[in-house]
Amino acid sequence: MNARRFLIGAGTWLVVATAALVAVPLALRDRLPDPIASHWGFSGQPDDSMPAAGLFAMVLVMWAMCVAGVGSYLRGGGLRDRQRRGSAGALLAAGTGFVGGLTALTLWANLDLAHWQQARPLNWQALLMIGVSAGLGWLGWRVGVAGLEPDSAPESEAAAELPLRGDRRAVWVSAVTSRTLRAVAAVAVLVGVGLAVVVGWPAGLAALLAGLVCFALSSARVQVDEQGVLVVFGPQRWPSRRIRLDRIVDARAEPRRAVEAGGWGYRVLPHFTAIMLRGGDCLVLRLSGGRDFVISVDHPRRGAEYLNALITERSATE
Repeated sequence: MNARRFLIGAGTWLVVATAALVAVPLALRDRLPDPIASHWGFSGQPDDSMPAAGLFAMVLVMWAMCVAGVGSYLRGGGLRDRQRRGSAGALLAAGTGFVGGLTALTLWANLDLAHWQQARPLNWQALLMIGVSAGLGWLGWRVGVAGLEPDSAPESEAAAELPLRGDRRAVWVSAVTSRTLRAVAAVAVLVGVGLAVVVGWPAGLAALLAGLVCFALSSARVQVDEQGVLVVFGPQRWPSRRIRLDRIVDARAEPRRAVEAGGWGYRVLPHFTAIMLRGGDCLVLRLSGGRDFVISVDHPRRGAEYLNALITERSATE
């Protein structure tokens, strides 16, 4: 699928989904009580209500948040980027399933009733809706990446040494952000808000926390200095991992894929440890114990050159 067809398909989907979210509640408004049941307890019985117009306006706000999330991944072009296209497709499809499912369940539970207290119970239906949304998200990813080759990266190259001046010291800093993890975070927050509205805050809290954790771990900052390598996660700069210079034998830039590390995040495998937020160029440290430490980061070759220069300088003074 080329970029033009993807944009036409995504735009058409947005128009149709938005029209359905507006038209269906309007068409059924005379068959709904007002106020309408808007919240169900753990028993599955309705325990709160709100004006029908306010509830469906809130649904449209949730849909607008989803659309804004899709737009953030497509902003600035880059539609040949596999992760960007896949994340946008997944978020759009999962968001449609969740917001559309929430609307459909609310309509079904209140349809043709005189009072909101008579609303039909909801329990397992909410779990089914989440499962369907997850399945649609997977399909959206597949459609988004259709016709695109897996992300490629330049061939491995040994890093040279960066010349050091005795009267000056530099610090190399780079960063990486996972659009995929941020898409997962957005979907999790959306699910948490929806569960909080339908079932209650205790049910939505887990999804909200999961979304916040995904967002906090979706970016990392790498710093190379005379002390070694420091990796910190997210805007909160925590958690962090420090690798002392005396533990590093050498450094190089090398392409790695997330599947080689068993997925995204902090991974510990038999022969190497990885902080993997995206596939592609990585800073690879060979440690004194024989293991590799792999860090996905932008422009790692310069950092490897600086590290090798620091290692050589340290060896000369020992």
